[in-house]
Amino acid sequence: MALKRHRLSQRRKALGYSQERLAELLGVERSTVVRWENAETDPQPWHRTRIASALAVTLEQLDGMLIDVSVTAHRGQTMGEDARSPAPAARSELLNGLRTFLSSYLPAPAGPCPSVNEARRAVGRVHGLYQRASYTSAARLLPEVLNQTTALAGETTGLHRSAAFRLLAAAYLAASKLAIKVGDRDTALLTSDRAATAARLADDRALAAMAAYQAACALLRLPGRDHEAQQIALVSIDRLGNAAAEPDLLSARGSLMLLAAVMSARQGQAKEAGQFLTQANELARILGSDRNLLWTGFGPTNVAIHAVSAAVVAGNGEQAQEIGVRLDTSRLPAVLVGRRAQVHVDLAAAAMMSSGDRSVSVLHLLEAERLGAEMVYANVQARSLLLDLLAKERRVATPGLRPLAERAELLT
Repeated sequence: MALKRHRLSQRRKALGYSQERLAELLGVERSTVVRWENAETDPQPWHRTRIASALAVTLEQLDGMLIDVSVTAHRGQTMGEDARSPAPAARSELLNGLRTFLSSYLPAPAGPCPSVNEARRAVGRVHGLYQRASYTSAARLLPEVLNQTTALAGETTGLHRSAAFRLLAAAYLAASKLAIKVGDRDTALLTSDRAATAARLADDRALAAMAAYQAACALLRLPGRDHEAQQIALVSIDRLGNAAAEPDLLSARGSLMLLAAVMSARQGQAKEAGQFLTQANELARILGSDRNLLWTGFGPTNVAIHAVSAAVVAGNGEQAQEIGVRLDTSRLPAVLVGRRAQVHVDLAAAAMMSSGDRSVSVLHLLEAERLGAEMVYANVQARSLLLDLLAKERRVATPGLRPLAERAELLT
């Protein structure tokens, strides 16, 4: 699997520059530009001002292009001598850098402590990468963001102390989300717990609620801990009470209700699942539109998306497909690429369980890949679906399956 800075190369092409021409403008070899675009090396600081000028972007925009690294797999790419069978569904190796940070209880001294505004931008960037389904880029950025926010929380006093701990909590929330997405349940639980601790130190109820949400998500993926996950969600909903007056709390409570709906559906409690969806829909109505407060994406469209998920976990594929036909994800904030792609992953599962139509499942996974490739390449749910499809493969009926599995590195 190769890496690619697609936004960087697309900007160069949009200006009509070949790699050779850009190299001439910058006074470097073409091979240097190739390595930058393939994420093999990073431009030195003295190159960045000239690159930004040549591409007519700001330094901050260039920084975003350099951080945004996508996975590009090539058809026929091998996985090694011992890779004759499909790879495991989880892609937890993406989190090696995060695990190294988490295990460094006496970390090396950090550089200059960032300002609150600098840390806020960095935390927002990693959440944005996650929501755009740029999981490789988010994973690369997370250890440094956690290092910065940890340093900030440790050194800040006075009026800015709460803000520093809020940013630390938000950074750990991003880590927990990513760990759940790629299938590392233990790391997800650890980072959600650290997010909860930081949120309590910041005295921020909304962030504490989202830490509870992430902890419940992690526990759901651990054997025999469904009841514990459900209790965390229900207690958190109850303690938030009537949060309609505060949009952040409203979004947090609505998100927990959506999670509770999915958990109830998973346990065969259709009536309870419907009640939670109805209550969440009322909170979304009060909020008024699809928003992204606390990076939740909560709003009316997100309620409908979770109705699809609830139907899938309940084993009701036909209902999921009926809801999916009416679902308009264009109303979501533009950054929620992953949320849009997730709908197609759920609908792929729904197609398999309702009619066994594997060609429809593959089409949905291909659409998820088109929207956000790493939603298929790294998402443990999508990878598990691909493995199931491969196990039942009929090449005539599913012509796009094997190329997709190759791109996801599930085949040699």
